[in-house]
Amino acid sequence: VLPKKIPGAVVGVFGETLADVELFKQAVSQGCDIVIVDQNLSFLGAEVKGTTLIRAIFAAGYAGLACVRSANCTDADQSDYFRSGAHCAIDKDSQWPEVVQLLDTAYASNIAHRPTIDTVNTVSMESEPQLPGCVP
Repeated sequence: VLPKKIPGAVVGVFGETLADVELFKQAVSQGCDIVIVDQNLSFLGAEVKGTTLIRAIFAAGYAGLACVRSANCTDADQSDYFRSGAHCAIDKDSQWPEVVQLLDTAYASNIAHRPTIDTVNTVSMESEPQLPGCVP
């Protein structure tokens, strides 16, 4: 859905298996501009937090926009997301127009201190495909 909402976006979606976590990190390291991770990723025999992934990709040199997608978006939850390095929180119940606006605003703010690029590449780590929404 995201490429239809953001023309020119190249989207990779990961999250089917635990092995996707490493594939996700590799894809991010090869260059992307926006990362959206579910906060609670459940795999057979393992639980992975999106905030853990965000810390890992920033530690590995990622400099793009990082967003956490979650059904839990209280002030305390969002504080945890932001402490991990996330730039925004996306509520799973929000509608696409809100999500696109949030991503547009957050991306513009984030890109202001990075070199100019021609396309937006998005990598997403989600445990269940649902329409996300934004928390303003």
